[in-house]
Amino acid sequence: MSTISIIDSNKKFTPLRFYTEFLEKLSEFYKTHRSKKIIFKLFENGDEKIHESYYRIDPITLPLLLSIIEQLSKFHKEPLNVLLYNNAATINVLEFLYKSDFFKTAGNANEHNTTGKNIINIDERYFGDFKGIKIRRDHLVRSYSIKEFKVSREPNSYIEEMKLRDYILSTTTYKIYNHFKELLFENESTLNNHNLYIDILSELVTNGILHSGSTTYAMMFVDKYKTKFSISDNGIGLKESLDKKKDLSFYYTKNEFQESIYQTLKPSILIDSFKPIFETLFYSSLKERRGLFDLMLIVVIKSNGYFRLHTDNCQIIASNRIFDQLQKLHKYREEIFNNHMSFELKKIENEIYRNTTLKLKEMIKELFLELFKDIIEYYSEDTRYSSLRFFNVRFRGVHIEVEIPNI
Repeated sequence: MSTISIIDSNKKFTPLRFYTEFLEKLSEFYKTHRSKKIIFKLFENGDEKIHESYYRIDPITLPLLLSIIEQLSKFHKEPLNVLLYNNAATINVLEFLYKSDFFKTAGNANEHNTTGKNIINIDERYFGDFKGIKIRRDHLVRSYSIKEFKVSREPNSYIEEMKLRDYILSTTTYKIYNHFKELLFENESTLNNHNLYIDILSELVTNGILHSGSTTYAMMFVDKYKTKFSISDNGIGLKESLDKKKDLSFYYTKNEFQESIYQTLKPSILIDSFKPIFETLFYSSLKERRGLFDLMLIVVIKSNGYFRLHTDNCQIIASNRIFDQLQKLHKYREEIFNNHMSFELKKIENEIYRNTTLKLKEMIKELFLELFKDIIEYYSEDTRYSSLRFFNVRFRGVHIEVEIPNI
């Protein structure tokens, strides 16, 4: 059989189930069928066992699902067939996916649908006879791609690259503000820091557009308990993204944190697997722009939330279990960022700026090494006690998930 289900009956389709169960089903399929084109059943039992089946989906799983479908459609060089079902068991989820623009985003681009990615084939006759459930216009899955900017060629100099980056960032910031501002205003934690969230999300989406080589998908969702959002792409990943950088500033050299790790720890599979994540977070902590590391800090320290960063088959989970270490890192990160701003505003001379930056870098590196060693030492396969997760199947790209409790 070349058909596998996406949402299984009586199991909520969450990011964790996506990584642990759905990707494993895909892996088993391609081990057995090799290059045979896969067909997806959106719902496990279809039109059978209607009264025994119940389907649910976590909204922030949609960017992950779109990313893997895009990846597989590129592999097969054509859209994938997805079988739909509209019955008493499936109608709630089908209506939500329809109204959240999941099918519009994955479907064919045309004069009425400029954002379609042409990565699935579906029978649209299944859309209809819905219950009329209202969905907020903000609860839509979003897609961002370099193609939207009509870039004719790769920038051939650092200056051209920075100009392109600034252009994409300014446009993306405007979109992010319009797409997510209302949702950010509804949670006191995100409301108090909404400009910072918008800056960081714009930076992350811009990085995805420029470096992933694929579409970046994002979704934010608010219910009475949490504000949640996810950003996902199926691009080159963290390690290759760092390796491909043409110019790095005076304050960072490639694999700098990795080299420090191996001066104090013996190489192991665990260390080798997670070093790209920590290398990226370390580099992000030194930059003059708010980014990935700042998102982790604001989510955990200021919002008492959960931050998950996944690449390849590894995931780091930042929460209040590492609150004390993050608080120390936050102090030096703010000093580094303020130092960058002082130089930009010409409040300090170049020599003072460079010396201060390098001094602060060494301080924050020591704290990063302590955090890395602690997390590795206390690694457990039981995620209740570990900040790290290993998965059996690799999933290319970068995938970020955030959960912030509503105050």
